[in-house]
Amino acid sequence: MSQHTEKMMNNEEYIDQDTNAVLDQKIMRQSWLRMLWVQASFNYQRMQSSGFLYAMLPALQRIHKNKHDLSLSLKLHNEFFNTAPWLVTFMQGVILAMEKGKQPIETIRSFKVAAMGPLGGIGDAMCQLTILPITASIAAALALDKVYIAPLIFLLLFNLVRFSIYIPLFNYGYKLGLNALGSLKQQSDAFSRGATILGLTVVGALTASFVRVKLGAEIHLGDTVLNIQDGILDKIMPNILPLIVVIVCYKLIMRGLSPVKMMLGMIVGSVLLHYVGIL
Repeated sequence: MSQHTEKMMNNEEYIDQDTNAVLDQKIMRQSWLRMLWVQASFNYQRMQSSGFLYAMLPALQRIHKNKHDLSLSLKLHNEFFNTAPWLVTFMQGVILAMEKGKQPIETIRSFKVAAMGPLGGIGDAMCQLTILPITASIAAALALDKVYIAPLIFLLLFNLVRFSIYIPLFNYGYKLGLNALGSLKQQSDAFSRGATILGLTVVGALTASFVRVKLGAEIHLGDTVLNIQDGILDKIMPNILPLIVVIVCYKLIMRGLSPVKMMLGMIVGSVLLHYVGIL
């Protein structure tokens, strides 16, 4: 084994740098069709990862003929993943182009982490708060007028809108990824760093918005009652407790603790701390 090959294996990079794999229409159609089941194996440990990997598998097997490369790619796409099912095909198209171009694994990972949050927010707002209520309202109005096929009309309208976005986004993402491969190869480090910064920014915003930790512990100073969280900790930095919780959870996961066990521990710990008056 050459030193170059050994170095690539140690760095978890693709050994075979051949970019001539042919992804024909059959493979591409199979890929986006499989993405319809992205949430079929949804779980609270890796969210949509199994469904995403299932959709990517036919193309990955065509791209990576080297077993080591295929193994690395499968592990990469079985990592935590969660975004809006409506817009996921855009990410899939871009990632397939990056895989075909044999981009560094860390670059692909950084793109996934950076993109799934914003696309999730946009997709949920577009689907759950806009298209779904509109199509459901139309069907409900028809049902009130005794149109018995109103549920079928709802499904038809909803999926017509969905597929008018779903398939073009896949093709656009793939073409966009192919066109960007040249600049990505020249600026992969800068892209990876930028994507990582964006991903961390999204995680930080989500931490401050959705993680809630409220201490009930207080200090009595004469006639004054000082809440430890509001009067001390949040004065140092707002939302410092949610940040500490997220960092501790991250460290525990990196040390191999199962997220399921960690969630159970947090539930039990929260109940006990609330019982003794700390939370």
